[in-house]
Amino acid sequence: MKLYLGRKRKQRLIFGVATVICGILIWWAQTYEPLREQKNDLSAELQKLSQERDQSIEKLKKLTEFIEKHKAVENDLARFDALKIDGNTIEELSAGTQALIQQFLDKHAIPIKAYKDLPASKWREHPVCTIELQIETGMQGISDLLEYLETLNKVIRIERLTLSYRPTKDTDLQAILQITTLQMEGVKP
Repeated sequence: MKLYLGRKRKQRLIFGVATVICGILIWWAQTYEPLREQKNDLSAELQKLSQERDQSIEKLKKLTEFIEKHKAVENDLARFDALKIDGNTIEELSAGTQALIQQFLDKHAIPIKAYKDLPASKWREHPVCTIELQIETGMQGISDLLEYLETLNKVIRIERLTLSYRPTKDTDLQAILQITTLQMEGVKP
């Protein structure tokens, strides 16, 4: 059986196939190709943005590490500053030390009988001021003063403590206390 198409049928078939092919080509040119290009552009932009994001994450990590280091240094400096007694000169440092101890003694009603500045000295090439206090108090007053100086958390130390027992109506002990203070202005941690 032979499939025989007539001329009109052949023309319609050819015209139909040509229309379908033209439709496909128009669809390809108008819809598919722009979408494919847009997809490629978006893929390239996504890749670029992903790289930028990765770089930003790395920068953020570095900055976070820097900030953490900076905070640690800042904490060290704050702790270092808390240790020192203010004073740019030895005289100011002596006055600051005396004021700090005077404040404690006033709070505990322990009078200072005598006060004097001793000559400055050096400790590991850093200037040190020394003050001498003479006080009269009881055993509890000496105990409180020594506990205060131990927990003060400043760069001072007791150089010498001399106790004499002299009973009077208010006090039992006479103490001569030499306290040294390290001058920390200009010293770096």
